[in-house]
Amino acid sequence: MTLVPLVLGPLEAKGFTILRSGVRWLVEDGQWCPAHRPIGFVNVSLEPAGKLAGGQPMFADEMELQVAFAPRVAGRLKLDGEMARGGYLSIRTVAAWDADTQVGQIETDEAPDDGEAGSLRLLMLAGRRMTALADVHSGLLPGWHSRSRGWWSEPGTTPITLLSLGVCDAAGVVTGAQTAFTEMFELDRDATQMVHIPDHPIAPCLPVLLDQIERTPDQYEAIAQDVHRHFGSLSKPPTANDWMFLGAMLAALQNAPLKDRYDIFSAGGLQRLGPPDAVLLSLAVEPQSILRHRTLGYHMHVMRHHQAAAGPAVRAWLSSAFEPVKRPIDAIRKDYERLIDSLQHLSGTRVICLNRMSTSGHEDIASYMGFDAPLSETLSNVAAKEMNLMLDDIATSSAIDIIDVDAIAADLGGAEHLPDGIHQSGPLQTILRQEILGCLVSLRH
Repeated sequence: MTLVPLVLGPLEAKGFTILRSGVRWLVEDGQWCPAHRPIGFVNVSLEPAGKLAGGQPMFADEMELQVAFAPRVAGRLKLDGEMARGGYLSIRTVAAWDADTQVGQIETDEAPDDGEAGSLRLLMLAGRRMTALADVHSGLLPGWHSRSRGWWSEPGTTPITLLSLGVCDAAGVVTGAQTAFTEMFELDRDATQMVHIPDHPIAPCLPVLLDQIERTPDQYEAIAQDVHRHFGSLSKPPTANDWMFLGAMLAALQNAPLKDRYDIFSAGGLQRLGPPDAVLLSLAVEPQSILRHRTLGYHMHVMRHHQAAAGPAVRAWLSSAFEPVKRPIDAIRKDYERLIDSLQHLSGTRVICLNRMSTSGHEDIASYMGFDAPLSETLSNVAAKEMNLMLDDIATSSAIDIIDVDAIAADLGGAEHLPDGIHQSGPLQTILRQEILGCLVSLRH
């Protein structure tokens, strides 16, 4: 056994001084830890080292900046208790980042010959709050974020970016149990950035994503003005829940995640990344009917639990200002093909899609005679089968990778690992992570 010191290692951002807080530990002293599993984290801030040029400072809209760290070898940890300053000193950034700072030791028999065992592997985390008031100080990437991301790389490498746009079936796989990408970080050794946009309050179905790509500033201004006129003219004022929903809704309508660019800092310094190299979508988020604004024509898809969270004024507005539009399977197919073509033209972003579980294992229908045609409008398992087949047809002629959740879950046991068709077990999520990372291999240069 070898006792190896664990040091923070280099982290650079030209023109800035990187400050860190005290350490908050994710493990206990004396605990055995696998390689690449985060053991602690610090909050960080980038303070200008001199006078900045005009314009918005880097990371100004990301009020959560953290760095988690993990050993490169497995072993038993001996942590330096003095690194945890406690209180606000483990929240506020008070010390300059020093690559030689030792946070503890690890007793291991896996130390490689290259001498890198003691240099911690770093996971950078950034969260853009839905509102500046959502300041939660506990844990990794705490609070309510309209966008969260994590990235890791070594000097001389450039991360590729996966953007996650889905509901729970995508979010749980990408962000993980701590919603901080730690499971992806543990599995993936290559330079990677993971980005997640939640479905708060608009679910990222294809018509919504196409609207975001194509919407002009003038069109967004027309939407904002229309919302202002409607809710400003009500005889009974909207509730606090109404205003919260509207603020989050307008933020989602104004953003276009598929066109985002990203600033990152790492051991290799500052880098600017282009639009995502790949986007993860979910077939489960595509409704058979979607709301379309009666006069402005934009689309809205709000999950039931988010509709319930809105106030009465918003719910009444969704009923009166929007009309439901049926989406037969052919229309959904055309939306997929249109999005894929648009992304190939705009940025070359590759589409990866999770298909749907088509059976729970509990179906006991002896005869379909009692159901009206088409069966897909009544039976969700039939609709899922038809959607999966549609996705397979698209893949024969378009640039899309399919993660076959249906087959993987059936192999593991759908009733146990995917009982409601959306929320996966831990073992199933691990397999899906590996499948997604496999899709990224062809995108690496």
